[in-house]
This record gives sequence, C-alpha cells and structure tokens, in this order.
Amino acid sequence: MSVTIELDFTGKTPAGGSGLGYLQSGLHKATVLEFKHYEESNRLYVYMGTDGVRHRESFSLSERAVPFIMAFLVSAGVPETKLQGKMNFPFSKLEGKTVYFQYTAPTMGSNGQPVEGSYPEYRFIKEAHYSQMEKVAAAQVAAAQPIASDEAPPEKPKKAIAKAPTEDSEDPLGFILD
Repeated sequence: MSVTIELDFTGKTPAGGSGLGYLQSGLHKATVLEFKHYEESNRLYVYMGTDGVRHRESFSLSERAVPFIMAFLVSAGVPETKLQGKMNFPFSKLEGKTVYFQYTAPTMGSNGQPVEGSYPEYRFIKEAHYSQMEKVAAAQVAAAQPIASDEAPPEKPKKAIAKAPTEDSEDPLGFILD
C-alpha cells in the first residue's frame, strides 16, 4: 500500500537542532546567506556560511547598536561614505557578499550547547584588515615551524653553576659573577 501525504516544509528545519553551528575562535570570512527581521524584538538576524557551517549574528536595531551594524555593512563592502543620514537600507542586496570578522566562540557545555549566558561574539572588520591579520597569522605559524637543516644544531651554552661564598672571599656576592 502506498502512502502519500502533502506536507509543507517551507521554512522548517529537522527537529533536534536549529541547523546552526559554531565556529572555532579566530579569524574568519563568511558568505551572507539571508536576513530575517523580527519586529516584535526589534532585531535583525544575518545568517552566514563559513566552511560549510551555517551560523548567525543578531543585531539589535536600537540607536546604540548602529555602529555594530555599520561595521558589518562596511565589512560586506558598503563604502562608509554611503552610510550617512537616515535611509532605508536594502539588506537583501548583501546576500552572497563576503564579510570578514574576528570570532570568539561561546563557552560550550558537556551537552554540546553554549552554557547559559555565553554567546558567540563577532567583530566585523574590513577586507584589508582581514588580509593583514591573515598574513601576520601565517607568519607566526611559519616562524613556529622548525627549519630543516643538514647542519648539527648549535651547542647549547653550559649553565654556570653558582658557587657558595667562602669565608675568605672579599665580596659576599661575588659568586653571582662567577
């Protein structure tokens, strides 16, 4: 017997998870996937994708939060000079754009979920700043790698052994200089 039932999966995700993930703390870039505006809480959610992980940042739409939204917009390539005065900003035009940020992961509990009161933190930056930070991070990794060589490693200097002062020494702290 064949069973066919009409269901509407629009806007749904499988039970047991929100379909969102967390990144490792560090420098990242993401593709903007979509925006959702929640008028009742006066919040804007931006959903992003990084290396196959879907994650989101939430912005308050209060006056105090405008600098954070502005940092996100500039990171997405909107010229700062265009962000002047009041405007109706078309956020959906940023879908598919790349944003750059420093990410701090939330503290995770044993259940794999953030502990209460712990949230991911995004600090959006310009692409040029991201590139500069990426080069510095690569240089630090390269500097930490041992350099292969056919030469024997240099001999380590022998540590001087402090001698206890003798009764006949003139300087009671002379042993420090030996």
